[in-house]
Amino acid sequence: MSQLALGRLLRTLGVAPIAGWLLLAPLARAEEPSEPKPEGAPDQQTLEARRHFKTGSKLYRDGNYGGALAEFEEAYRLKPGVGSLQNIALSQKGLFRYAESASTLEQLLSRHGADLSEGERKAVEDALTELRSLVATVRLRVVPAGARVVLDGRQLTEKDLAAPLVLNVGEHTLSADAVGYAPDKRLLRLAGGQREVPVEVELRCAAGFVQVTSNDPTAYIAIDGLPKARRTYFGPVEPDTDHLLQVYREGVETYEQTFQVGLCKTLPLHAVLEGSDSDVPAEGADAGGPLPSAPARRTQRGVFGLISLDLLAFTKQPLNLSYGSSEGGGFGALGLRAGYRLSNPVALALRLDVGALQVQGARDESGASREFSLTSVHFGPDLKLMTTGEKLRFVVSVGAGMVHHRLALSKVAPEEVRGIDPYFSLELALGFNYRQFLGEIAFVGQIDGSTALQSGFTESANRDLTKNLGTTLPMIGVGLRGGFSQWRSGR
Repeated sequence: MSQLALGRLLRTLGVAPIAGWLLLAPLARAEEPSEPKPEGAPDQQTLEARRHFKTGSKLYRDGNYGGALAEFEEAYRLKPGVGSLQNIALSQKGLFRYAESASTLEQLLSRHGADLSEGERKAVEDALTELRSLVATVRLRVVPAGARVVLDGRQLTEKDLAAPLVLNVGEHTLSADAVGYAPDKRLLRLAGGQREVPVEVELRCAAGFVQVTSNDPTAYIAIDGLPKARRTYFGPVEPDTDHLLQVYREGVETYEQTFQVGLCKTLPLHAVLEGSDSDVPAEGADAGGPLPSAPARRTQRGVFGLISLDLLAFTKQPLNLSYGSSEGGGFGALGLRAGYRLSNPVALALRLDVGALQVQGARDESGASREFSLTSVHFGPDLKLMTTGEKLRFVVSVGAGMVHHRLALSKVAPEEVRGIDPYFSLELALGFNYRQFLGEIAFVGQIDGSTALQSGFTESANRDLTKNLGTTLPMIGVGLRGGFSQWRSGR
């Protein structure tokens, strides 16, 4: 490098008694190669490099630093030399890309240091010192690992994240996102000279995760009917909701399983395809093609039967008595339910329940002790709506039908009244099954009509006992169900 070029480097790269660089200083001459020129006429590549160099010099003087940078980079690619690399650093500095400019000068020292005199080297090192005062370093940690991180529009690699990031002073836009997590976007504001500023980005989990493997390496995996992968799959699903896993390939019975996973939890699932070992396609078959559609979901259909036991309490008693010192008052019912499951979420059933209430020691308005009983027989259809879990499910049963009541007094003036009225019932249950055993634990709400009982008693001592009966007898309580199912899967 000539003394003239060195002087230009000193002035241009900021080795001056004032802060900052002289932005429009002259550039190194295109005719100054980094290596001695060979004898004779220059080759075509050298001529092309000079052309790009001259174009870059003109663009730089016009203030088009982006265009100048592109020309100087092409000149350096065609003919590496100190002048081109110096001017790359100048153009980067003109674009306020101080970190890149410093990196370019470091390359100048490492690649072409042998071509520099002691004074020239010191000039470059002094310029580097000033450039480094215009950059900061950031230590970035992102959770989860593998999240996509974008800084100022550039996606960072694992290598970028492993070391401190060198950034220019000023503001920077940082964003991070990952499948199953809420995205994060923030603004970083950095001052010159800051070192290893810690930046923690922890994405908020918005899903549960499922990890699926199979004994068949050629099988395909679908979640909720959507093909996802071949062999193995890891991905997000909506948390705390039933999902359907299907693992399938041609010639083998599809594996199906329903599952739920909590927020931010990972559920491992291993699917075993029966008979797959006997007929495994050649490895790599269809590996690069589109995933085949998932098969139709299996539907469970078949009969079931349940024995039911309900323990209920009236929200109002049927007779106008004082119950302070009475015994009994709870209504118990034993019944049978028989039905047919039409599809995974829908079943129909018929119920036959027999219930009884026995009260002793209640007193009428005269203070006389009275005893009575209320028996009922319920018969009618139920509609059962259920979630589709294989072993555990939530069940809503809605029923309506006819109820036969018998209300009988056994003291003072024995008498009874009978009648038939409609009823309505609602059950919210947790259902479960183990093989063919079927069970439910239910919260029961039931409303029996009581219009037929309003005709009342005929004995004078009993006539006032039904005056507050009303048209309904509401009851709430719990129920237990146990029985069998003969559900068969089909498509």
